[in-house]
Amino acid sequence: MRVDEWESPRTRARWPVGQQLRVGDRSFRTRPLMSDQELDSRRTSGTVYWEGASLLFEADRAVGRGYLEMTGYVAPIKL
Repeated sequence: MRVDEWESPRTRARWPVGQQLRVGDRSFRTRPLMSDQELDSRRTSGTVYWEGASLLFEADRAVGRGYLEMTGYVAPIKL
């Protein structure tokens, strides 16, 4: 479930940078280390990515780190 969005001032894309996750009876939330981790490569590969470091929280306690990569929020990827 999407819980936090960031809107890019460059591309106007709305990225779901924070998510709520459930694993069994446990609940987690992701949060980016910083919201602006957008990579605009339209001039080369034609794709805009949001990719970067995120933290994982259980309740209010950080329990892990990760890397999130998203595409398709500016335009569908053409293969």
